[in-house]
Amino acid sequence: MMNKPLEMSKGVDPDNVQEILGGHEPVFGTIFENAAIGLALISMNGHWVKINRCFSGIIGYSLEDLHGLKWDAVLLPQDVQHQHTVMSNLLQGHLSSFQIDRKLKHKYGGLVSVEYTLSIVRTSKGEPMYYVAQIRDITSRSEIEHKLAQSEQRYRSLIEHNVAGILTCDLSGAIRSVNPAMERIMGYLELEMIGQPISRFFGGREKKHIFSPGLIFQESDNYTLSVKHKNGETIELGVKNVPIIVNEAMEGMYLIARDITQHNKDRESLRLAQQDLHETVRRQQGMTMKFRYMRDRFIHTLCDGELLYRLGYKPSHIIGNGLYEIWPAYVAKNLEAYYKRAWEGEENVIYEATFRGITYLTSLRPIVESGKVVEVIGSSVDITERKVMETKLRETKELLESFINNTTDAICVLDPRARVLSVNKAYEHIFGWEQDELKGKVLPIYPDDLEEQRQEIYEMLKAGKQISGLETVRKRKDGQLVHVSVTKTPIKNEHGHIIGFAGITRDISERKRTEELLRKSDKLSVAGQLAAGLAHEIRNPLTSLRGFLQLLQSDMKSKQHYFDIMLSELDRINFIVSEFLVIAKPEAIQYKRGDLKEILLRVQALLDTQALLNNVELELELESELPEIICSEMHLKQLFINLVKNAIEAIPKEGRIRITASLLGTDRICIRTEDNGCGIPEARLKKLGEPFYTTKEKGTGLGLMMCFKIVEAHKGTMHVKSTIGEGTTIDVILPIHSERMLQHE
Repeated sequence: MMNKPLEMSKGVDPDNVQEILGGHEPVFGTIFENAAIGLALISMNGHWVKINRCFSGIIGYSLEDLHGLKWDAVLLPQDVQHQHTVMSNLLQGHLSSFQIDRKLKHKYGGLVSVEYTLSIVRTSKGEPMYYVAQIRDITSRSEIEHKLAQSEQRYRSLIEHNVAGILTCDLSGAIRSVNPAMERIMGYLELEMIGQPISRFFGGREKKHIFSPGLIFQESDNYTLSVKHKNGETIELGVKNVPIIVNEAMEGMYLIARDITQHNKDRESLRLAQQDLHETVRRQQGMTMKFRYMRDRFIHTLCDGELLYRLGYKPSHIIGNGLYEIWPAYVAKNLEAYYKRAWEGEENVIYEATFRGITYLTSLRPIVESGKVVEVIGSSVDITERKVMETKLRETKELLESFINNTTDAICVLDPRARVLSVNKAYEHIFGWEQDELKGKVLPIYPDDLEEQRQEIYEMLKAGKQISGLETVRKRKDGQLVHVSVTKTPIKNEHGHIIGFAGITRDISERKRTEELLRKSDKLSVAGQLAAGLAHEIRNPLTSLRGFLQLLQSDMKSKQHYFDIMLSELDRINFIVSEFLVIAKPEAIQYKRGDLKEILLRVQALLDTQALLNNVELELELESELPEIICSEMHLKQLFINLVKNAIEAIPKEGRIRITASLLGTDRICIRTEDNGCGIPEARLKKLGEPFYTTKEKGTGLGLMMCFKIVEAHKGTMHVKSTIGEGTTIDVILPIHSERMLQHE
């Protein structure tokens, strides 16, 4: 082979494109420019020559954008080599045309899915002129009712134009190279011809033109030569000899041949090309039309396309007729205004129309010659499916907006910089700010002491994490704090990139007040039940004090140790009364570092007497090294008092309650309460902690509910196991480090 396929010919001068498209057949040039499918011409050296409006609209590039660029400018890198192979096969004649679905790069980013067809156009002499690329946007296949029917003969006439065969030989007449066209003409492969004498293939009576003395290596006029094809068929060739001259010395000869049997088919090939272009326009999914203003009417000079047939018409119904002869009067009157604007020179007149249940979009463009509009071309596409989708989308949007504006939860949407895009009515009601006051600003609802919490929340959101059910406080416009439950989530686009944040905030102030009332009610219940034990506990040291005082009246000597006992008993009375007051005293929730061992010892001291009165032994076993935890001491006392009190009441006669505290790993502590009481049926275990659900005859069910609430507030868990007749085990597991609780309140 002499050269690589894409280097063999530099193609035809791009200026000739205007002659081909507009010189002899201006109609087809106009159709090319305004066709509803994308058409492009690519030179033989791979540069863009011409693209129509539809092609530019699909990929976003204009011809000026593509000037000087190669054909692979809009291809994905992985498609370039395949495209090169296809173009080589087209040039060599191995393919008449090539079609594939592929993605092209859009000028403004992203990819466009297209139905891509590539073919090649040749001159009447068989020389390649340019590649023809045809694309159809198939990004939204749901909007296309029928795929453009593929024509088996598409651009066949352009692809089958004969290409001249070229052979070279040296001064001895031995063949040195053969191009693909010559292989196709002769039927022999290059490997079968190289090195063979030229007379073996180009024999016959006319061989004197090649081998006669004085003529063998001289340039000749065109002559005909009969040769044998490899299959035995005799073919007629048009041949020309051209000497190969290097440095003014002859080194061999070019033999240029073409099968002249194809010469008479060139005119037919051009007719077929024109017919194929007409067929392409007819088979497009949309509709292409042209009209002129004649005899005070807009007369249609062209109309075709699949949409026309779906509307119930044929080209013969449209061509040569005016608007009022085609459409009902109300339709024609509406269209006439748009036709008039386009005829007066207005660029890109666009209108929507609905007829027989089909909605279509039409674009009208005037064709101007010498400053005067001579014709208007229109392209129409079916947008029925798109209109249905738009209606559904609008209804969904209205439904969503109605939900957002009528929900009692506060909803806000933020941009990636955490600035307000929108808030709903409930947000304005709960926090007091109007949407216009917040738009474009950072939310001003965070108290100063929770600034770190705000930063932590948005760091989590930027990392793609969701925050759900966070109970905290926020600040109203008037400065008041409101208890809220917050759920925040990142908003992502179709590529998974975070484009904003959404937050749902629920006012739980009323719930918090209810919980506080329940806590106070439970405290009063505990205080009442402890009253009897407390009275008994106070009575004993008072009896001792009274006896010792009577002894001291008679004899003061050697009785110093009695004074010590009296002081100890008085201290014990003071301690018991103090603990009793702590239980009943209202106190704001405050989390701080506390000694769990000290809390449990105080609970034991408070309940020892009640346990003894009920013949129950209360044991406390603690690991020697228990770290401090972040907690509310008052609430933990209430928690363990409730658990021990319930255990005492569950033991019918006499028994034992064992409290142990131990480390679980490095970050948790387990406090276990075990009793050998009557136990709890398995069916009732699932309902423990529900308000007013109790297993005791006179219980309220609030005690265990508050126990679960206290553990939950400490970010811990509580597990209950019980066996009828054997007893109950309750594990309270609390975190050691929970800095967030310090920030939470």
